[in-house]
This record gives sequence, C-alpha cells and structure tokens, in this order.
Amino acid sequence: MSSHYDRLGISPTATPAEVKAAYHAKLKEFPAHRHPDEFKAIRAAYDAIRKGGSPETDDFFFLVRPIKATIDPANLQQLRQRISGVVEMSLEELIQDTF
Repeated sequence: MSSHYDRLGISPTATPAEVKAAYHAKLKEFPAHRHPDEFKAIRAAYDAIRKGGSPETDDFFFLVRPIKATIDPANLQQLRQRISGVVEMSLEELIQDTF
C-alpha cells in the first residue's frame, strides 16, 4: 500500500485532508485526456487509501489456515476416567434416571 502513497507523493501518516489535496493536485498535473493511464493509477491509489485496505490484505482474511491443536495425554486420560464412571450404570440405574 505504500506505493499508493508514493503515487500521490504523500507520507503514510498523511491526514485525509492532505490525501485529498494531493489527489486533486495530481489530477491537475496528469489530466485524463492527456495521461489516461496515469490518471487511472492516481484514481486507484486514492480509492485504495480512502477505503483503507488493499486486495492483498482482504485476501488474507479469507485464507483457510489449519488449526493446530494439541491434547495433553494426562488430561485425556482424566476425561476418559470421568466418562467411563458415568457410563458404567446398571440397567436399573438407567431406568430410574430415565423416569
């Protein structure tokens, strides 16, 4: 995105008023009828700065990244013991808990 600022000739810390002033100055310097490619580049740079994002950063948001999870074996064993204690019920206990 720094190339957008370079194209308008301003610093990345420029205020919105400075960005707008630089944009209009560049449009006067490179009118559309004489410099169509430069004019389009200036418009694109101004739009990118004004919107505050670039396609590269927008695409990064939608990237699928794998989740890395680790399970502590001690915690897993403790969980198994708690579950097996609940599951081991007699048929009578199951009927009583159900009704």
